[in-house]
Amino acid sequence: MTGLSADEAQRIIADEKLTATANWFGRTGRRQSSAWIDRDGDEWAVWETDERGEVFHAPLRFRSESEALDLFLRIARRYHAGDSHAVRRSGGSS
Repeated sequence: MTGLSADEAQRIIADEKLTATANWFGRTGRRQSSAWIDRDGDEWAVWETDERGEVFHAPLRFRSESEALDLFLRIARRYHAGDSHAVRRSGGSS
């Protein structure tokens, strides 16, 4: 995505129903297994959290808003897709 704007990213979040996995400049979705984006001075920081809600890796920093939004949406989409593919195991012992 070239030249992605904040308005376009918000539209994508709504259209693709990414609200649970996309935390937009603060906690706006769930804490665990999700994408996060925030502004830090003149940079944007993007990170993801694991199934316990812990930061999965150090935030990646961008000077380009568009690049930060692109990564943020890719992470949010990945977790959203994972939710739709999750399968509950049936009872029984292993």
